Amino acid sequence: MLIRRRSLLAAAAASTLAAPAAHAQTKQINLAGASYDMREAILGEFGKRTGITPRPFVNPSTQVRIDRLRTAPVDVVLTDAPFAAYATGEKLTQPIDVSRLPNWSKLHPLLKDGRATPSSPLGFGANPGRMMYLDEARTKVSFAPMFFQMDSIGYNASKIPAEKNVLSWGELFNPKWRGKVAMFGIDWLGMLNAAMGMRALGLLDPVDISSMTEKEVDTVIAFLKEKKKEGHFRAMWKAYGELVNLMASEEVWIADAWWPVIVEVSGKGIPVHYAVAKEGYRAWCNGYAISASTKNIDACYEWLNYWMEGYPGARQSEIGYFSTVNNYEKYLDPKLVKEVYGGEGRDGGSLADRAERVFVWNTRPKNLEYYTEKWNEFLAA
Repeated sequence: MLIRRRSLLAAAAASTLAAPAAHAQTKQINLAGASYDMREAILGEFGKRTGITPRPFVNPSTQVRIDRLRTAPVDVVLTDAPFAAYATGEKLTQPIDVSRLPNWSKLHPLLKDGRATPSSPLGFGANPGRMMYLDEARTKVSFAPMFFQMDSIGYNASKIPAEKNVLSWGELFNPKWRGKVAMFGIDWLGMLNAAMGMRALGLLDPVDISSMTEKEVDTVIAFLKEKKKEGHFRAMWKAYGELVNLMASEEVWIADAWWPVIVEVSGKGIPVHYAVAKEGYRAWCNGYAISASTKNIDACYEWLNYWMEGYPGARQSEIGYFSTVNNYEKYLDPKLVKEVYGGEGRDGGSLADRAERVFVWNTRPKNLEYYTEKWNEFLAA
């Protein structure tokens, strides 16, 4: 399956949605999202169905999108569990009433209950099934999850052996791959990936790996500085295309990668694979929160219900993400359903297999400023 994610994202960032003059629309909704959800196919279909014109603001930073709620008219914002909690604390968003979401009961149990099955592990960190509910009765949530994925390790199979496609996070620090390793260069997420690798090697046993103490952060940074001094890292990547180029040129053999990166590089004939993470996956989820200041509440719920109806979930599945609601099949090529959700020909297996192996969720640490300070210290070393 070839997913041209880069071209999709580039087109999305440059596009604006204009309603045809013959169908002039008076109702509008102001959206703050990213390039991968504010795509013309999704926005255009919403306008056709509802008669509401979407007005998208696009920025890759969740913090920037949340901060926009303070300064600009925004009705709905793309967020994740930790930033939804932050926005709730800042009184920038309002509770979402799940009784107004008819498909809420169809939410995947990994998101709704915090684990895929009753016997699956309860992922550490910003687990939506633990964080999004605002009342004990679970009738109100801080955001509505819409699409998700589990991140792992991308590797060049011609250079790095992996029995049954299983690799440990600790493999990122194997001295055999010195000079051929890339790691994500953003403070809290790079630190989380590093901590998972160190934990796998028995070098760190954090109380909460998703939000480490200052002493634990210091331990991670000291280790990373030493590895950097040894010339272990080829790059600290920050952009999708950057990692694609590094792995396609075979300058990098192993990295904490995004799945669509591996799809694109393998499409170029490079034998890269996405490993089954031995210690479990790092998962993330994006969804929508409603602005506390919106004067357009009915349109906000129309946007949420549109996403949970299936069409946007199918479009997200085409670029490698999972829909949180199982309503996508009527809008998705059956071959893609088998590949993306059934795992046919896909590294890591089916959604069911992957969902049962979530170890930790992307999390905004409580002491983010300290993370950033120490990470910058590592980058400058």
